Amino acid sequence: MPELRAELPDYIAAVLDGYCSASGQCRTKVVVDILDEWAKQKHHESIVILRVAGNNPIGLDKKN
Repeated sequence: MPELRAELPDYIAAVLDGYCSASGQCRTKVVVDILDEWAKQKHHESIVILRVAGNNPIGLDKKN
């Protein structure tokens, strides 16, 4: 499984740590859950865009 490392602003780390303390979850699980939902949403958006616009929407405006 790939590893991801990032530097976070202090306020994000504080909210994340506070949430983890309150919920009993670890940082890794919380971040993975957030990124999982984000990835699913982006995947869905890309499918809808391709269905509506096709794979070359710029070509739609070209005159023959």
